[in-house]
Amino acid sequence: MRRLIIATLIATSSLILAATPMIAAPASSPSAPLGVVVSSENANVGAGVTTSGATIYDGDRLQTPANATLRVRFGSGQMVLRQNTTADVHALTNGFSANLATGTVVLASAEGQTFQVLADGATIRPANAQPTSGQVTMISPTELVLTSTRGTLEVSMGDEVKTVEAGSSYRMEVETADSGSNSNPQQPHATARNRFLWIAIPVVGAVTGVVVWRALVSPTTP
Repeated sequence: MRRLIIATLIATSSLILAATPMIAAPASSPSAPLGVVVSSENANVGAGVTTSGATIYDGDRLQTPANATLRVRFGSGQMVLRQNTTADVHALTNGFSANLATGTVVLASAEGQTFQVLADGATIRPANAQPTSGQVTMISPTELVLTSTRGTLEVSMGDEVKTVEAGSSYRMEVETADSGSNSNPQQPHATARNRFLWIAIPVVGAVTGVVVWRALVSPTTP
């Protein structure tokens, strides 16, 4: 009887030890979906061409070549990439973030949600929790064009903060403290303190952004 008990304990211990690695090793699972492609025309997610209904994940690179567009829904928010645009997308607690490398993005957020665009060292986001939409175009590594089509956009770089009110459009140029001695004005000095130079653009310049914003908030939008 005693030998039977000992043999049973040994067998049980062996089973537990054999199962331990499988229990300790976490099961691999893909990242939680960040968004979904609403419409696509010759656009790419990562290295592959994407289509409507495709899933977008945190860290994906979205890219549109010439004569292409991509529209993505992130929960209640949306983003449109115009042609020749590249952006990496990430999740925020109550929205999404886009690191703009080239081109133009049009973004919209619902009440209580937000978005964030990182471009040329600046951060562009809604100034409050109200529904907001706008357009950001990267002209060069030191120049952006910003348009607010609904709500107020907040633009920050370091400790400097500006706002773009609804219906207005600005060209933002990044200048450095030693820009006068910089041999390449298109390349900000790494140690200089950057600052904004704001140039107002006539309201007519925001028409394109307004048209796309109306498409984003249309009741018939899928």
